[in-house]
Amino acid sequence: MSGIILMDGSIEMNKLLVTSFMVVMTGLLMISTASAYEAGPAGQGVIQGTITFNGTPPPPKIFDLTKFPQPRFCGEVDNDGGGHRVFKDVTVNNGRLQDVIVYLQDITRGKPFHFNGTDVTIDHCRFLVQGGPSTMIGVVMNGGVIRILNEDADPTDPHSITGVLHNPHGYEVKGHSSSTLFNKPIPSKGQLLTETIYLHNPGSTMLLQGDQNNYMNAFFYPVENPYYAIVGPDGTYVIDQVPPGKYNLIAWHPTLGTQEKEIEVGVSGTVTVNFEFSTTTPSPHLNKDPNAPNRPPDDISHDGPAK
Repeated sequence: MSGIILMDGSIEMNKLLVTSFMVVMTGLLMISTASAYEAGPAGQGVIQGTITFNGTPPPPKIFDLTKFPQPRFCGEVDNDGGGHRVFKDVTVNNGRLQDVIVYLQDITRGKPFHFNGTDVTIDHCRFLVQGGPSTMIGVVMNGGVIRILNEDADPTDPHSITGVLHNPHGYEVKGHSSSTLFNKPIPSKGQLLTETIYLHNPGSTMLLQGDQNNYMNAFFYPVENPYYAIVGPDGTYVIDQVPPGKYNLIAWHPTLGTQEKEIEVGVSGTVTVNFEFSTTTPSPHLNKDPNAPNRPPDDISHDGPAK
């Protein structure tokens, strides 16, 4: 394609057209995302259930703090007493599994959905997801924002009095492939990093990992409607105001995988749907060697909306 010849004889290069096209496509993507679900009459159906775990839960992951920055400060929490950070990504209480997202797929109309973004606080070298019964998992929305607040400062370290340097690295993950969503430093206490999330591949999820300390992990499932539940320590969930119809119900755990069931919800009443998980092959979300450099496989950088 040739450039555009202007009145003064100069030529506007193709990059202007390309830039304009990208702006339009970004707007269309955001409009499409926003209009995929519409508020309508809320239903009277209820979906409830229990998430259980069959078998012996895998042991927590152990990280040698001396191999990472700020070992003393970061070791003030989740420490085994021997200089190791303990990260428990599978937590079972009396046979009930926590840290699961239960999500109703492909529903386009129902109760109002006001998604205000996703909030994460960094506290003693941990990503703590805010606003729900789990601090390890949460939800994101395509075109929505994630806010990450650094609350770490070490008054005993002259270099970290005003803040401990963290580098939140967001990944889009699908199977054994991953790509970078953002990777930016936040060195000061009280500093807030805000990023807009664009997941490019259907069926992908999001991993948030610390570049300095790869034992810092949080996991996110993308949602397009308000019919989801985050499962806490009691292993139960409730999704209410569901319109009548046939749906796919998803139960997702970041390291144990995804289960799906077809369900039917009536005009009113309660449908009970339980899920049972067990130990599976290691998830690509986390390194098999906890003390290995933190790079999920096939890392390819992306910024902004899908082109």
